[in-house]
Amino acid sequence: LTYTGNGGNQTINVGFQPDFVWIKSRDDTSSHSWTDSARGNSVVLQSNENGAQASGQITLNANGFSMTNGNALRNNAGVRYVAFCWKVNGGTASTLTAGSINSTVQVNTDTGISLVKYTGTGANATVAHGLGATPEMIIFKNYGGVAGWKTWTDQLSGTTTKVIELNDPTAEMTPTNAFNATAPSSTLISLGSYSDVNSSNGTFIAYCFKSVEGFSKFGSYRGNGDAVGTIVETGFEPAFLMIKRIDSSDNWYIVDNVRSTSNPRQAAVFANLNDAEYPTYGAKVDFLSNGFQIASTDNSVNNSGAKYQYMVFAADPDTEA
Repeated sequence: LTYTGNGGNQTINVGFQPDFVWIKSRDDTSSHSWTDSARGNSVVLQSNENGAQASGQITLNANGFSMTNGNALRNNAGVRYVAFCWKVNGGTASTLTAGSINSTVQVNTDTGISLVKYTGTGANATVAHGLGATPEMIIFKNYGGVAGWKTWTDQLSGTTTKVIELNDPTAEMTPTNAFNATAPSSTLISLGSYSDVNSSNGTFIAYCFKSVEGFSKFGSYRGNGDAVGTIVETGFEPAFLMIKRIDSSDNWYIVDNVRSTSNPRQAAVFANLNDAEYPTYGAKVDFLSNGFQIASTDNSVNNSGAKYQYMVFAADPDTEA
């Protein structure tokens, strides 16, 4: 959804109780704002920064979220914002003991999302994620300290060793012992000694996702370098799409069906940048009834032969084109 800041107190109606709210200013250069009910109200992380969580003056509630002060991240007077909101489990979490590290997990297996909190040991370990199926994407952040947003997906060239970084445009990288040479399973995430996912006494959150038919899909495609680009079948019409080139440096490109209401979708923001929205960015995507098609030769979405990771969520069937 989109809204305009009022510089003071404001409540935004989402239509359900969100557990994860991601906000970005469309009109000025300010950081992204991530709030979730796993870490609690009034603290935010910034996907374009590597810092610890900070005070945020934001509260998640039964119908959406509210803000108590004007703030450049979320509520400057007259500034337009976009908010991406996900429902998980209403803030209700449980402690899972299946791993060598206990985890506090809030999960919605129907929508394939879990929010996993754990305290690192700095040594090889495992934590339970609660999804009941193997994750396809996991975004790790040490919310108590300075660390990059290390992101694992099952589309990387090395699914037991490689990561990409949400706050950085760089290509996939190979940290030293990120996952103890073990891919996630249907129950556990394996952790190595790499500090950005498992520092001693570090406080971590892992945002875990798996594809759900008719709701979400995580995968990859190859660019063809043509203005009539690759068609990616998802089984539904998209509402939100994020794309990242895996094999070379490029930014995390995001388009949606609210800021761009018709094809081509090209009103872009980038998860790793504080830039304002680019209303007519060079990269273009067409949303189809059963997926999406790349509609430009821009390197961020369609370099010939390049490999791209995508994360896509479905439009409400009542609002599909």
